[in-house]
Amino acid sequence: MAKDRTIRLEDVTADNWEDVVDLEVADDQEDLVAENAYSLAESKFNPHAIPKAIYAGCKLVGFAMYERLVEEGEPRTFSIYRFMIDKSHQGKGYGRTALGKIIEDIRSAPDCERITICYVPKNKAARKFYASLGFKEIGRDEDGEMIAEILCGPALEHQEN
Repeated sequence: MAKDRTIRLEDVTADNWEDVVDLEVADDQEDLVAENAYSLAESKFNPHAIPKAIYAGCKLVGFAMYERLVEEGEPRTFSIYRFMIDKSHQGKGYGRTALGKIIEDIRSAPDCERITICYVPKNKAARKFYASLGFKEIGRDEDGEMIAEILCGPALEHQEN
């Protein structure tokens, strides 16, 4: 299992972007995740996108991207819309630890009320994985993908009362 202290999130920079592009998912996951090159290009035109390289010690093991949903009129909602661990590093606990750190980073925004993530409904592994981190399914989006959320801050306090 990955140790929290060994997993860290770093900005994608001129020094590591090509390595991020070279990360690969397993063959059976290719239709489930956008290519990292596309995501990095998208991040250059979306001012709210936050791309992150995932490291285990000094080794790059994955990539994630999230954004504040300002353009959708939900500035207190964050969407994690890219998340992958390289096929050679899957099954080592890096994904769970990295996603936990992403959630922690987002929750540190004082006005965060909600974190969402989407996945293909047939992806049973994703459903189980995200649920184990506290995501609750709330329905499907316009593309038929499942939306799951974690409430935080004021929204969580309101739900608990």
